[in-house]
Order: sequence, then structure tokens, then C-alpha cells
Amino acid sequence: MAKKDNFEEYAQLEEYASQEDISRIKTELVTCPDLNNSLSGTIIELSKNYAKSILITSPEMIVDNQGLIFDAFIFSAANYVAQAAINKEYSVLIGSKCFFYAPLKLGDILELEAHALFDDSSKKREVKIIGHVSEIKVFEANLQIVTMDDHIFKLKRPPSSTIKQEAKTNEKETSTNANPEAMAATLMASMGK
Repeated sequence: MAKKDNFEEYAQLEEYASQEDISRIKTELVTCPDLNNSLSGTIIELSKNYAKSILITSPEMIVDNQGLIFDAFIFSAANYVAQAAINKEYSVLIGSKCFFYAPLKLGDILELEAHALFDDSSKKREVKIIGHVSEIKVFEANLQIVTMDDHIFKLKRPPSSTIKQEAKTNEKETSTNANPEAMAATLMASMGK
């Protein structure tokens, strides 16, 4: 069954881009190399500050017996096409403003176009994404993405743990040094006695 679904997905993709174009684009993509395209879409056009993708809805995306597609797959596809428009090896989504104008159902094919704003040299980029099913606009978003020189997990964090630890120590010293009689009087006063 999975092979049949894969074949049908490729046949549908062929309506939007040739297999050669998809393979060429895959080699040009620097971002998200290990992403599962069957769940987040396939990039079918790629140029500087621009990307276009196709998300073919599948049974794995359904949330109910009516064939409703879980909206997180739409968001994932939007994030992927936005990352592709920037096409940097190390980039992370830091903010979003999204509008879902209509739900997707099983069998829908979502076309997403992303235009990256600001200069390439900027570390913080904004990307505008529009999504259509046929000619109907079903999704719109602005995503903020930060590009980095190294993987986010390799970045050094500031030593905030020592500051928090010092604050907790000071808090404990203050609470243990408090006069128990004064605390009881304050408690009684707050209760109106």
C-alpha cells in the first residue's frame, strides 16, 4: 500500500514539476536536508529569496473520520518553504503570525509560495508565505527566521544557572533569618485577627 501511495504522490508531483527539476532543487537546497517531504511538502521551485512547494495531503495527516487534515502539517510545510526561500544551512524559526482561512481535507494539494524579505546579510529574516488549494487562498503567514554560523545546539549559552542559584541562596537565607513571631503576627493581621 505504501508503495502505491508513493507512486501516486510522485505522479501528482509530476503535474507541478518534473522529477529532474525536483532532484536538481534537492541538490541546491542547503536547509533541512533530512526532512520528511511526504509530511512537509516538496520544494518545486527555488531561487534567491523565493521558494515554492507542494504539499500532497495523505492519510497520515488526518485527524478524524471526515478526512480533516491536522493544521500542524500546513504550518510545517509553511516553515519548510520559508526555510528554503532563505536556504541557509543553520536557521531557526523564532516567530510566526499565521492565518488559516480554510481547512484542508484528504486529497487536497496545497501550493505554498515564500518570499524572503530583508537583505541576505541580515541574521534575522522575515518570510511571507501564501498557500492555495486550486485558486483558493487557504493560508497566509509571516515567519521570522534567524540564521546562524553554526548549529543551534553548538552555540554557547550564557552562565545563567549561577545567577539563578545565587538568587535562590539569598532567598533561603532571607526566609530562614526571618523572625517567627513577626511572621505569625503578619499572618494573623492578614486574616483580620
